[in-house]
Amino acid sequence: MSVGKKQETYFISAGEHSGDLLGADLVLALRERLPKLTPFGVVGSAMVHAGVEEVANVSQLSVMGVAEVLKKVSDLCMLEQRILHFIDQWDPKFAVLIDNPGFHLRLAEQLKMRGIKVYQYVAPKLWAWGASRAPKLRDNVDLVLGILPFEEEFFRERRINYNYVGSPLKDRIDKVIVKRSSLGLPENRKVIACLPGSRPSEIKLNLPTLAAVRNGVAREIPDAMFVVPVATNMDLLEVVDQFRAGRDDLKLLKHAAGTRVAVESYECAGLLFVRGMSLEMMAAADAAIVASGTATLECALLGTPMAVVYTMSDFTYQIAKHAVKLPYVSLVNLLAGKRLVAEFIQDFAVEDVTSEILSLLRDEVKRKAVLEQFEDIRDRLKGAAAENAATAIAQRFSDGKPASA
Repeated sequence: MSVGKKQETYFISAGEHSGDLLGADLVLALRERLPKLTPFGVVGSAMVHAGVEEVANVSQLSVMGVAEVLKKVSDLCMLEQRILHFIDQWDPKFAVLIDNPGFHLRLAEQLKMRGIKVYQYVAPKLWAWGASRAPKLRDNVDLVLGILPFEEEFFRERRINYNYVGSPLKDRIDKVIVKRSSLGLPENRKVIACLPGSRPSEIKLNLPTLAAVRNGVAREIPDAMFVVPVATNMDLLEVVDQFRAGRDDLKLLKHAAGTRVAVESYECAGLLFVRGMSLEMMAAADAAIVASGTATLECALLGTPMAVVYTMSDFTYQIAKHAVKLPYVSLVNLLAGKRLVAEFIQDFAVEDVTSEILSLLRDEVKRKAVLEQFEDIRDRLKGAAAENAATAIAQRFSDGKPASA
């Protein structure tokens, strides 16, 4: 380990791949404001590249669903003890916990007991499933740095110190300028981006639906391309191998005739799997099928019409059905305050998803109306999230007083 005993440090923890990307941007912004502090924590490749000392990897926390979490309880407890060992050894000046409240609220309690200031970057979605946990958040987190404007009232009503710092997605989207030619995608074919999730359990459950929708669309538009970007923290070939389950139609596209994409890619059951490039593929697509989550907002900000599709284990779904009290599950519809994009959750007919995608590809009036409302959402979000969050943290570190809300 490269962190020395006499160095001043701070702890930062990402719960999954998306949090790793947010954390990397925040670390760079903090380095400009607090250059003498050395970060260490739970990281992915982006945070490692940003200079964070790794004590654990986000892959060890990447679990989705109640049943899946229960299977890993002992592993998560051991991981927590390992993290606390390094925290005790390196005595960080503060801690930044990014999303993943299931693990981070427990960790925040331990950090608070040690007298360490705790900042939660990306507010836990208590407004969706856990208002009863608001006291725990209030007692153990010094400041919540939120990225969704509609949640501010919820937290402040519960006396939780909250700053809306802006949307990091807007910052990232503003940097995405893509031409199909740069990705190796043909200009004359319909392209549908498929985002099944960033966790192995999500991908396993959502991929069969994508394959079935692809078959339905292909009957109407034979040359339509279905592209599945796989997060860089996952083994691309392993994902494809698990999906094909004995199929013999796997192709390494760089050796195949026809379409050639600019990154490592495989084709199976009519789905084109590519390494990373999720934003670029969404931007280049005519439509998208997106698992509910951050990707729905990314897709809207990129201006790509979508359908939201999500399948979870039956056990997790029964728990979620009773715990979540929201009219919609996608961030796009929650921000719009209405059903702007179609949602297909758990029990649905694949034919209905297929019909929705076909209408998004063919109905220009519908496309135009959806895109205009996407633009409205984009206009209502502010950017510079990492910079605003870093400023709030640095101000508190420097003067010991609460940052202005």
